[in-house]
Amino acid sequence: MLTITEIAKKAGVSIGTVDRVLHNRGRVAQETEDKVKAVIEEFGYQPDPLARHLKKHSQYKIGVLFPSLASGSGYWNKVFDGAERYMKTDLSAFSFSLVPFFFERNDDESLSKAFSAMTNSPCAAYVIAPVMQEKMCELLLNAKELKPYCLVDTSITAFESDENQLNKPLSVIAQNPYRAGFLAGKLTELLGGRGGTYIALEIYGGAYNLNERSRGFCAWFQGRKECNAVHSVLEVFDNDRKDEIIRNSLAELFSRHSDVAGICTVSVEVQLVADYIAQHGIAGVAVTGFDLIDENERLLREEKIHCLIDQEPEEQGKIALHTLFRHLVFNEVPQSKIDIPIDIYFKENLQP
Repeated sequence: MLTITEIAKKAGVSIGTVDRVLHNRGRVAQETEDKVKAVIEEFGYQPDPLARHLKKHSQYKIGVLFPSLASGSGYWNKVFDGAERYMKTDLSAFSFSLVPFFFERNDDESLSKAFSAMTNSPCAAYVIAPVMQEKMCELLLNAKELKPYCLVDTSITAFESDENQLNKPLSVIAQNPYRAGFLAGKLTELLGGRGGTYIALEIYGGAYNLNERSRGFCAWFQGRKECNAVHSVLEVFDNDRKDEIIRNSLAELFSRHSDVAGICTVSVEVQLVADYIAQHGIAGVAVTGFDLIDENERLLREEKIHCLIDQEPEEQGKIALHTLFRHLVFNEVPQSKIDIPIDIYFKENLQP
């Protein structure tokens, strides 16, 4: 299949001549018209979607369904910024815009309202963070006429099998959470340097990626007689009491396990754990976690956090928007899964 430019080159005529033949606008000699049509018949004609887009001045609104940007210790702000920066730079010649639909994490009603507002909006596609797995799965599977969408940060159990094709995402842009959790277990034990209890702390329940990280973390310790892996799940909201709930839970964990050698927070809130351990003068505990947000980076430099696994939130936002752009403008079918690298940070390999 050829574009207008390629047809013109093969027929030895101008692009304007090919355009007149294609759209039957006359003013073309019969011999020239026959020559152009012969090329089209032999090779076919593929309209240029980019030119069509620019000619029509198509406008694409992209709905963004995220937890409130103030939540997640700044993590969601990074994902949103990555998408917005890509839109303003790489897509500056196109009419793309982001329309935010934020919800409060662990609040089903808030999520339902934001989802309904998004699906009833004139948005052409969506970027969705399915952090509340059960409710989000219900909303996606029951939605009618759902626009193309990408998932970021985590997948959903229902879409991990090829059996369920209903309302599947165009692409899932996320780290492999089980492998990341398994690696976190290995790193935490290496940094702990001894036998004892190693804890996977899950601040929020109900997220596929956090469940898988915890499962991977505990799997690392299976069969290691000198080590005991514990999985602890907290159900907290992003409110003023979150720090208090985490502090109380940590106090209970340390009172129950006198031999804690390491603790991994499988979400961004590792800074809360690091602060608790430092404030209580608890020595000899390896502190690991996820995401190189500003506060976590500061504590890593101060060696209150010993290791971080990052999942490039800005890059996730960028890839999601790029994927939707290619699909909407060029009708491309993207990869069903785009794996984000498992980046490991110690104090020594941080940028100065």
